[in-house]
Amino acid sequence: MNLLPTAPQRDHLGKNMVRLIRGRPRWALLLAVLILAAVPARAPAQESAPDVKIGLPANLFRDIPRFTIDALLPTFAKLMESQTGVRGQPVLLSGGDEVSQHLNQNKVQLAVYHGHEYAWAQTKYKDLKPLVVAVSQGTKLTAQVIVAKDSSVTKLEDLQGQKLGIPRGTREYARLFVSRRCRNIGHRQEKFFGGITAPPNMASSLEDVLNGRIQAAVVDGAAWENYQWLNPANAAKLRSLMKSESFPAGVIVYKEGGLPAGELKKFKDGLMTAHQRPEGLQLMMLWKMSRFEDIPADYQQTLSEIARAYPPPIGDER
Repeated sequence: MNLLPTAPQRDHLGKNMVRLIRGRPRWALLLAVLILAAVPARAPAQESAPDVKIGLPANLFRDIPRFTIDALLPTFAKLMESQTGVRGQPVLLSGGDEVSQHLNQNKVQLAVYHGHEYAWAQTKYKDLKPLVVAVSQGTKLTAQVIVAKDSSVTKLEDLQGQKLGIPRGTREYARLFVSRRCRNIGHRQEKFFGGITAPPNMASSLEDVLNGRIQAAVVDGAAWENYQWLNPANAAKLRSLMKSESFPAGVIVYKEGGLPAGELKKFKDGLMTAHQRPEGLQLMMLWKMSRFEDIPADYQQTLSEIARAYPPPIGDER
C-alpha cells in the first residue's frame, strides 16, 4: 500500500502546516515535514535487492511518543532510499548494547550510534567500523549546566536538593554528563536533585532558571552559544557552572565484512551529498543535524578519550 500523500493532499498539508504545528511539541513539526518530504529524489533500488537493515537505538527518539515513532520509521526508510539508492529497513532496538549485538551478529547491517555509545561498543566489538559522522554544528559536542549569575551555587554539590531542568529533546551526551557527575560525588541523579523538570525547550528551561522556578538547567554547548548571541540581555543574567568534555559526534557504523564494499560506498556517497538536495535536508531534520561527513582524523582519539572519562554503564545505570 502506498503511504505517500497525493499531490492535492501535499498541497493541503502545506497550506495547513502552521496550524498543525502551532502549540505542538517539536515532533509534530518533524512528522509533518517528513510526510511532505517523503518523495524519492532518485530512482529507488531494484525491487529484487535485499533490504539493508539499519539498527536504531530507542533513545534516538527520546521524548517522542511511540505512535509518532511508528509513523516516522517507514518515512525514514523512504528518505534513506531516496538519498542513497539503498533500500533500508529500520529496526528499532532497546539501546546501544542491543544495537551492537545485532550488528555484530549481522542481524542488522548498519547501525546508528550516539558517539559515546559507539565508544563503548568499540571496547567490546573490534570489527565495528565508522562509516560517516552526523554533524550538527561540529564534530565535537559539549554540554553545560547553567545557573543564575547571582546564584550562590559554585559547584555541583551546592545543587543537592535543588531543582534541575532537562529540556525535552536534550541530547544523550548532555544527559550522560550530568548523570555521571552526580555519580562521581556519590549520588544517583534522581536522588541528588530535589526535582527534575522537563521544559519544552532550552529557552523555556533558561527562563525557569531566571525566574527561580528551577536552580539549574542542562544545555547543549552550541545551543548555549547561540542563546547568548540571540538573547544577550537574558544571557547576561546567567552563567555556566560546569562544562563537559568534548563528546564525539553521532555516527553510522558497519561491521567489517558485513556488506559488500560497493554497497557501502553507494550508501556513504549518498549520505554525504544528501544535504545538497531538498529531500535530503528533510532527512537532516530527522537526525537534528546539518549533514553527514567523512570520519574526522581525530575521531578515534576522541572516542578513546570519552571512553576513559565515561566508562560503559554498570548495572541499572542510565
